[in-house]
Amino acid sequence: MKDLLAATLAVVLLIGSWLAFFQYSESQLEGFNHKIQSDILPAIEEESWDQSIDLLKELNQDWHKYRKISLFFLNTDAINEIDYSLAKSIKYAQAEDVSNSTGELNAMIEQIKFLIGNDRVTLDNIF
Repeated sequence: MKDLLAATLAVVLLIGSWLAFFQYSESQLEGFNHKIQSDILPAIEEESWDQSIDLLKELNQDWHKYRKISLFFLNTDAINEIDYSLAKSIKYAQAEDVSNSTGELNAMIEQIKFLIGNDRVTLDNIF
């Protein structure tokens, strides 16, 4: 009976921690997408480079805080791809290149949507 209780407790702990991470992850990732779409992309399109670079650096700091936790739960390759897109976006903004910066940020938005979609519990993700 003790073994059954220990196993049940372990499963509940695993599922509970995953569900807590899922809630945290989804809100963070949606927040990143919102910030990119509502703040950063318009600043780049208006060619407000100082503001764009500041916003991108702030996003980079927030992303790295999230990244530290997400590497335990999510696909490392997908996380790294987003990391690369963010780094390219910062460099393109510093070079004052509108098309490449917005292109990389839009790619990053799609990569984040992919992460959110893969994190959800759906029949497609299970089977």
